[in-house]
Amino acid sequence: MNIENNKEIDNTLQFFLNNASTIKALFSEDVDVTVTDCEKVLKHLLSEDIPVSSSEGRILENGEPIINAIQGNQRVAMDIPENLYGVPFTAVMVPIVGETGEVVGAIAASKSTNRQQKLKGVAEKFAASSQEISASTEELAGSASEFSQYMEQLAEAQNDMREQVESTSKILEMIDGVAKNTRVLGFNAGIEAARSGEHGRGFSVVAKEITRLANESANSVIEIQQLLEDLNQKVENVASIIKNTVQISTNQTTSIEEISRSIQHLTEGAEVIEEMAQEI
Repeated sequence: MNIENNKEIDNTLQFFLNNASTIKALFSEDVDVTVTDCEKVLKHLLSEDIPVSSSEGRILENGEPIINAIQGNQRVAMDIPENLYGVPFTAVMVPIVGETGEVVGAIAASKSTNRQQKLKGVAEKFAASSQEISASTEELAGSASEFSQYMEQLAEAQNDMREQVESTSKILEMIDGVAKNTRVLGFNAGIEAARSGEHGRGFSVVAKEITRLANESANSVIEIQQLLEDLNQKVENVASIIKNTVQISTNQTTSIEEISRSIQHLTEGAEVIEEMAQEI
C-alpha cells in the first residue's frame, strides 16, 4: 500500500484527534492514548501508570507495531514486558479508515498490567501454598486414621487382658478352694496322728507339712488376688485413656477432613483468580 502525505487532515482522523481525551475517559483505568497519521504521532495522552515520555511529533519507523497496523489495515495487539519500561503493559493498535476508504492513520491504547501481574503472582503463590497445605493435611489425615486404627487394636488388646485377668481370678478361686480343703485334711491328719501316739509321729510331721503348704497356698492366693485387682484397676484406667484418645483421634480426623475440603475450595478459588488475571 502506498502511503501518501496529505496536507489536509482527513475528517475521520480529525475526529479522533478532537476526541482523544473522551476516548481516554471511556476506560475505567488510566490508559495511554496515541493518535497518528500515516507518518508521525499527532497526539499522545500519557498514563500515570506507564512511565514513558510524550512521543508527539515522532516520525514512525517501518516495522514498528503501529506501522504494521496501518500498512496491514488490521488490529495489532501486544504485551510489553516489565524489563523494557519498568512496568508491564498491553497495547492495542487499530487503523483509522478515512472518508475515501483508505487508511489515514491509527489510534493506540495502552494500559498497565502491573496490578494484573501482581494479582496473578499472588494467585499462583496462594494456589501453590494451598496445594502444599492440602497435601500435608491429607498426609496428616492418613496418619490420624492409622493412629485411630492402632488405638482400636490397643483397645481390643486391653479387652483381651481384662478377660485373661477374669480367667486367672477363677483359677485362683479354685486354688483357694483346694487350699482350704487341704488345710482341713491336714487338721484331720494331725488329730489322727495325736490319737496314734508314738506310732503316729511320722504321720504328724506329714500332717503339719500339709497344713503349712495349705496356709502358704492360701496366703499366695490372697497376694495374687490383690495383684490382679491392682492390675485390673490399671487395665480399666488404660481402657478409659484409650477410649478418650480414640474419641479425640476421631474428632481430629473429622476436623482435618473439613480443613482439607476448605483448602481445596480455596485452591480452586485461587485457580479461578489466576485465570481471571490472565484474561484481564
